[in-house]
Amino acid sequence: METVSVDLARVTAELDLERRLRDVPSGAYTRGIFFNMLRDDLDRRRLLGVPEVQRLLRDARKSYRAYPTRDWIEAFAICGALVDLDAREGMRKVFLGGSEYFAGTWYGSAFARFLKPDPAAALAWIERSREHFVNYGKWRLERRSPEHAVLHMFDEYMWIEAAHRGGCEGLLLACGVTGEVNAELDDAYNGRLDIRWKHRN
Repeated sequence: METVSVDLARVTAELDLERRLRDVPSGAYTRGIFFNMLRDDLDRRRLLGVPEVQRLLRDARKSYRAYPTRDWIEAFAICGALVDLDAREGMRKVFLGGSEYFAGTWYGSAFARFLKPDPAAALAWIERSREHFVNYGKWRLERRSPEHAVLHMFDEYMWIEAAHRGGCEGLLLACGVTGEVNAELDDAYNGRLDIRWKHRN
């Protein structure tokens, strides 16, 4: 553990983290379940003891309580950098694996009946339920065909092209389908995920 660390200066510069944290509204909050997802992922990777992580994720959070989104974003950036040299790729990997963690929570049990076999139903549930997880931004789901949907994101301070792309990739895996997710950004906090899949025969 002593040999594992993260170059905070490099990560902050590559992700333009200081600007992102300034742009997050002071009243933006995220449920504790997502902080615990990070803790669980880093614990499985034996990275939970890294000092930079301990500052933000030392203690488990109450899954239903709301915590500052700025802390969530900073913690996620650090975790991404620990998981992969490319912090964005690391964030994608963490969120991709988050589907397994989420399925084991009480939130996940409510979600489970939508997971198989239709990703469109699961995405619609996520769109409707967003306000239960965070109190900022907006998502809008556009269904283009039975196996193609676009998730539009507005004022989304978590990395759309990394974290949320990985989350949607994990959703497809959880639904038992093959597919791909592509991100299109209008700016740092607005864009969309183009999600296509095929049900396995």
